[in-house]
Parts: sequence; C-alpha cells; structure tokens
Amino acid sequence: MKCSNTFLLIVAYLFINLIQQNESAKILAIFPFPGPSQYILVKPFLKTLAARGHELTVLNAFPSKENVKNYRDIPIMEAHEIQKYYMQGAVIERNIWSELTFTSEFFYNVTRSVLRCPQVQELLQTESFDLAIIEIINSEAWYSFGPHFGVPIIGVSSFGSDLIINEIMGNPAPFSYTPSMGSGFTEEMTYMERLQNVVIQLIQLLHNYWVHLPRQQQILEEYMPHIKDHVRNLRRNISLFLLNQHFSLSFARPNVPNMIEVGGFQIPAEPNPLPEDIRSIIDNSTQDIIYFSMGSNVKSKDFPPETLKIFNEVFAQLPYTVLWKYENPQLPGKPSNVFINPWFPQADILAEEKVKLFISHGGLLSTFEAVHHGKPMLGIPIFFDQNLNVNNAEKRGFALKLDVKTLTPSLFRDSILEMMHNSSYRQKAKEISQRYHDKPMKPLDLAIYWTEYIIRHRGAPHLRSPAQKMNILQSHSLDTVGVLLIAALLIMCLIKLIFQYISKSLFISC
Repeated sequence: MKCSNTFLLIVAYLFINLIQQNESAKILAIFPFPGPSQYILVKPFLKTLAARGHELTVLNAFPSKENVKNYRDIPIMEAHEIQKYYMQGAVIERNIWSELTFTSEFFYNVTRSVLRCPQVQELLQTESFDLAIIEIINSEAWYSFGPHFGVPIIGVSSFGSDLIINEIMGNPAPFSYTPSMGSGFTEEMTYMERLQNVVIQLIQLLHNYWVHLPRQQQILEEYMPHIKDHVRNLRRNISLFLLNQHFSLSFARPNVPNMIEVGGFQIPAEPNPLPEDIRSIIDNSTQDIIYFSMGSNVKSKDFPPETLKIFNEVFAQLPYTVLWKYENPQLPGKPSNVFINPWFPQADILAEEKVKLFISHGGLLSTFEAVHHGKPMLGIPIFFDQNLNVNNAEKRGFALKLDVKTLTPSLFRDSILEMMHNSSYRQKAKEISQRYHDKPMKPLDLAIYWTEYIIRHRGAPHLRSPAQKMNILQSHSLDTVGVLLIAALLIMCLIKLIFQYISKSLFISC
C-alpha cells in the first residue's frame, strides 16, 4: 500500500511538473530596431517559444514572409527611415558627449515610432498579455508596457551587459576591470586606461541622467500618460536579462542570478544546407576560402572607391577563393577569384572546412559565429562595440585588427597571409571554440528555460538583487560613506578647536 501511494505521488508530481513546463502564455515581444542582425539574433528564440505553444505578438521591422503558428507580426517600418538617417552620420567623428547625444536621438526616435504606431495603440487598448520581452537598448519608455499590462519584463541585450544594464540590475561591475563598451579597452587596463575608463563611464552616467532619460520621459508622458512612475523607476522592474555574451569571448565577471549569458543563441545546432550556387563555388574551389562580410549595418558597397580598390588589388594577388558580401550586383575591378553576393548564410558558410579565415567588422553576432565554428578573424571595426570585440579576440589570439582609415594594400595583404600561414590563429580559434561549447546547456535551451521560469514564477521576484531597488548612491554606499567622511571632518575640526582653546588658555595662564 505504501509503495502504491509513493508511486501515485511520483506520477502526480511528474504530471504537475509537465503542466507547469507546458503552460502557454501570451507574450508581447518588442524588437523593432532596424539593424537586421539584432532581429536575426532573437528570431530563433521567439520562433522556438511559439513552437512550444506560447502565443507571440512581435513588434519588429522585419515581418515574417511565411505564416507561423502562434506568431503574429506588427511591423514598425518607420524604423528603417530612422536607421538610414542614423547610418549616414554614424561614422562622423564626435567627442564623447556629442556621440552620446547623437545615439540617444536615434533611440528616442525608434522608441517613439513604436508607441505612436496605430496598431500598437490599438493593442494597448484591446489586448492583454502574460509577459513582455523587450530588447532593452536605451528605450526606457517601453518599460511602461510592464505596468500597463500588469506583466513581468524580460530584457534582451544584443551586445551583452554595459554600464546602464549593470546599474538597473544591481549588478557589481567595478570600473577597474569593466571597460566602457565604446572605449575599446579590454578588462586588463593600464593605469591611464583605467583613468580614461572612469572618466568615460562617469560622462555616460551623467548624460544618461541629464539628457537621455528626460527625453524618454517625454515619450512616456506623451503616449502613456496614465503611467505615473518615472522611467528611472520603471527600468528597475526587470525580472530577467538575457545577455548576448559569454565569458569565453570576453572575461570572467560577476552576474546576479537574473542576468543570464546566452551568447550565440541565434546559431543553429546543425548547419543548414547551403544554396546550390554557393555550394557549387565551395565544392569546385581547389583553394582555401576566405569569407568577407561587414555585417548588416555597414555595407561594403558604401566604402570609398580607394578602399574598394585596396580590397580588389589585394584579393587579386592571393591564391584563395573569396566570398564577399557585397550589396551591389556589380563590383568594378572584381578579380576572378572573388564571388560577390548581397547576402550569404554566414553561420553555414563558416561551418565549412574549406573556409580558413573570416574578414569581419567584428560585430558581436559575427564574433560568436566565428568562435562557434572555430574560425580565426581579421577584424576591421567601424563603430560602437566592434572595437571592443576585435580587441578581445586579438588579445585571445584568434584575431588581428586593422583600421580602415589607415589601411594600405601591403598591410591588408600581409595581415591576410600572416593569418593564413600561421597556424597559431586557427589553433587558438579552436581552443576558444572548445571552451565556448563546453557547457551544460545550449544557449537557446537556456534562454527558453529561464523565460518559462519567469512565466511559471510570475516574474520571479526572488531572483532580484536588493540593489535593483537602490539608486547609484545607495547601491555603492556613497551616501553612508559621505556621512562618515563628513562626520570625520567635523570631529577633526572639533578636535582642532579644542586644541586651539586649550593652547590659548595655557598661554593666558602663563
């Protein structure tokens, strides 16, 4: 009888657990940024959630061409026009404050484009959800979707953690070894680099509070006036953060329990079959292959003619086949060993054994795909986090870095030949790849697990650090340290006054 009861308890437990695991939810996903790479990153994650029975409504700038069960697109096409304007000015050199202002203006316009979209306004009035998943990059007004629908928020960062994410999650990230993303520094900084890093991050904090957040507050008051909390408070209500980073590519750092590294979760477990034309090029090549892509935001076709001339001149001299993501149908001066295409299935190409080198802008998605497949990388960073990514890769021995502004034919050619002939780059790439793959769960499975964990535990407030509820003065104990310093100063002044009084009294006595 006792065994029978035990068996029934086990069956009941498994049944309840199965129900919990498969409990479907209505999810609002907000990923309207017009950079294709950012949507490429999350699309497999969102489609997997839909396949598991969750009902997704996805605000994005790249609506699906096919009908997918449990998956509804709300297109935010205005974002593409904003992107065009931004990219025209993105490569202009500015000081730190001006660059932050320019970037904040871009995010202001994208954030507003979502909230003023008629379909989104209708959504706010007519529908309900169980969870909001938001790409949180300087778009604090979107956090209002949480209190509006009464749902927890999961944040996704396509570039990993930064100063602001660490602050809002209450995550310790000392300036001494946590470099600013725009600085290009790695975790091992010289004294002067640490000094610069502190100055840069303090400027970023001041700009965030004085310029960026007030502009996001304007959007909130215009389009969500019923939400009375300030955006400063709204952004502290994040249940979970999925970070596109992994310590094998960057460095070991503390993460609070609700910050989860899922770097590379867009990469399929097995490569997809290549299109026939690309398959034919690879199979018919008797030479090693170089793959060249500057990503989705910076287009090769927009390089100055003198830069394109350098690429063509060098490729023509090399005994290799080159697959080049080039966005125009014609490339003047194209060598016979170069094959151009406006789009290549990058991860699937990097999986090919014949591909020996990846020439890249150093975007984080591309870097993860290079590491996933163990390919060395020749980096030509342009802006944002690309300098940091390439510097990290170079420090770990599987990359070299070039500056497009000082690029010469001899420098470009010598760098390629160095990486093709020196096996140490390939060995390091394989070594880092082994570290990256050595983990208990695939990153996509990890992202799905923690997303459903938040659903099951209704926001999982038990995961949150107490520092999430504190401001920067409180979380770093600056308020208490300040009081102690003032107290110590007052005591010193009091002692000085007493000493002066005693000395004066003794002098008068004498």
